[in-house]
Amino acid sequence: MKLVCYDPHARRPEIATAMKDFPDITFKRPVTLDDLAEAMAGAEILVTSNRAYEAEAARIIREKGSALRWIQFTTSGLDKAIALGLPGGCAITNAAGLRAFSVAEHAFSLMLALMRQSRAADHGQRDNVWVRDLITPQMDNLAGKHLLIIGTGAIGQEIARKAKAFDMFVTGISRSSAPLLHFDHLRPRSEMKTAIAHADVVLMAANYEAETHEMMSAEMIAVMKSKAHFINIARGAMVDEPALIDALRDKRIAGAGLDVTSVEPLPSGHALYALSNVVLSPHVAGAGSQGTGDGMGKILADNLRLWLKGEPLQKIVIARTP
Repeated sequence: MKLVCYDPHARRPEIATAMKDFPDITFKRPVTLDDLAEAMAGAEILVTSNRAYEAEAARIIREKGSALRWIQFTTSGLDKAIALGLPGGCAITNAAGLRAFSVAEHAFSLMLALMRQSRAADHGQRDNVWVRDLITPQMDNLAGKHLLIIGTGAIGQEIARKAKAFDMFVTGISRSSAPLLHFDHLRPRSEMKTAIAHADVVLMAANYEAETHEMMSAEMIAVMKSKAHFINIARGAMVDEPALIDALRDKRIAGAGLDVTSVEPLPSGHALYALSNVVLSPHVAGAGSQGTGDGMGKILADNLRLWLKGEPLQKIVIARTP
């Protein structure tokens, strides 16, 4: 049996460490596309990431991966990989929940940067100006605010857990009505517009799919409170970005903290760069140390043991077809 790990953007030493427990599996780690094309011959298992699944890599995997039976993604989202085309007949698993703690931390860094006027304070530091009297009237707190989390998966649940430490009231938009810990209230997607109108912070944490494309539409943005903030740590395509920019420029909403945008990398000169009520980060919410999450090595090792025993895999996104 042969396993190929192709993820040129990340070192991932935990993968190599995990493979030491499987000496009977041939382990290849290609770095270049040429290496990938060579390594895919006879490979039954591929470990890769949504980021690494670029157009040429996708073509190679489909054309050279005739023996593939299972692809383990090191990321939770697979939107790019699905759009570019996955090989048929493979089980597809992801790393859902692996970096939930990190993404949740980043969500709060965006919220706090907006509420505590971090951009204005930074400009004051750069200009050698004491801006206390300028920024104090604009500052606010998370305590007592109504946080609406759209998407109550692993990331949404971790954000809700942390939000309670900030004394926030938390509502979730979920497809399920089952009670969830740390949420004060749950509402179905059919009530999203009403929920947005009552929220002080609207946060996107849902998975990107056809039905969530631009779910934060111009209509939804229009009902936000004038002092409300919008946070997106999910996917840029879930938002009507021109409508969001118009609302921010016209000060119809207080601000936005965005780790994702509709086009990435965000091109130079884009309107979002110039808006003073926007805090941007370059799709890095999941970055950082391992923290409290299960390591990717453990996720892979656990699934490998199941695979070798012929048992169902964990974190299945697409089941294997004959």
